Amino acid sequence: MATNLNVTELDFADIKQNLKNFLKQQSEFNDYDFDGSGLNVLLDVLAYNTHYNALNAHYSLNESFLDSAQIRGNVVTRAKLLGYTPRSVLSPRAQVDISVNVAAEVGTKPTILELTRGTKLNTVVSGEEFQYVVLETQQATLSAVTANTYQFNDVVIAEGSIRELKYRVDNDIENQKFQLSDYDADTSTLRVRVQSNEESSSFDIYTKFESLKDVNSTSKVYYLQENPSGYYEVYFGDGVTGFKPSNNNIVTIDYITTQGKESNGANSFSMVDNIGGFSNITITLDTAAIGGVDAETMESIRFNAPLTFISQNRAVTADDYSAIIKKEFSNIDSISTWGGEDNDPPDYGKVYIAIKPLLAEQLTTAEKSDITGAILKGKNVVSITPEIVNTNYTYLELDVAFKYNPNLTDRSSVELQSVVRDTISDYNFNNLNKFDGVF
Repeated sequence: MATNLNVTELDFADIKQNLKNFLKQQSEFNDYDFDGSGLNVLLDVLAYNTHYNALNAHYSLNESFLDSAQIRGNVVTRAKLLGYTPRSVLSPRAQVDISVNVAAEVGTKPTILELTRGTKLNTVVSGEEFQYVVLETQQATLSAVTANTYQFNDVVIAEGSIRELKYRVDNDIENQKFQLSDYDADTSTLRVRVQSNEESSSFDIYTKFESLKDVNSTSKVYYLQENPSGYYEVYFGDGVTGFKPSNNNIVTIDYITTQGKESNGANSFSMVDNIGGFSNITITLDTAAIGGVDAETMESIRFNAPLTFISQNRAVTADDYSAIIKKEFSNIDSISTWGGEDNDPPDYGKVYIAIKPLLAEQLTTAEKSDITGAILKGKNVVSITPEIVNTNYTYLELDVAFKYNPNLTDRSSVELQSVVRDTISDYNFNNLNKFDGVF
């Protein structure tokens, strides 16, 4: 039997030809090169099977790398190896002041009135109604001025509805995980609490794991990841890196399910629920709803995971600042960062950050404080001061004229105007609405 084998071809026709070349080296079968023969059909089957296996091996190998994987679950898994958790869908958030007037109420008025997490409000954007809920529980006392008004200031509300899940800890299950049952869960609103049993009225509040610093066997932290099915899931420490809940403890998980960016820009709200039984409520807008975005795409994960891994959650270079801010702050359309030594004039000891928000032209003062404080504090070098500068815009007014040959197109001049206008708009959106865009 001949032993001259060619195994480098992957195309169906080439594989079949290699099989024929192989059979030419033997004398047992003679009708392999006749298209009407039974052996030729068997060669088709063999070539098809070989081609099928080669494609399967090729696709499987592609799925092993972050840059070439096409299945989201595999992209997420590769990103996890770099310590990166994809961002979930984020709900738009607004800030309001809420006043409860009880002047017309009879009877004893409570000394303290509580505005609970999950209290519902409504708004309408482009003819569609959306529900907003209060994110954090607040308390208010009667106003010293009027003695008839409870005032809740700087109340943060988010679009969506509260979803609560309860699980029982079973330590017989190795690496037990607790899944969020909604694809549209906003993990930035996630709250994880553990109680000793169903009758217990006290909870231990767990915080999301961010870094190994100060985490030990008693640290009440939870870990968050996206599983291959596209759902987020929570799990706890092993008793060494993070506290391990006891058997039969009850885990309560609540979060907001949201429609993402659909209600960005909402600026008028009405109360749906009453507060402590009182319904004479006035809502004053502080900040319109912003920050709603869809879940992170595979291409975004591919881009951001290596950058986050390089920064190691430490802000040293200008690119590190960009990677950390993009990971933890959602209201970004484009961002540019540079060191003070590259500034004009040079300003050593600073790093400058310019952000183009998704909706407004500039970030609010509260958003700037959140970035320089909660997000960057503890990550940047002590001797370097981050400073957020307002974005400068250059507006272009174009006078466009074009010629066309009517013999080369079936479109009318009006249709061609629309094509040209759309092309210019697409170029503006994809190239000029970002820092370092070139016109």
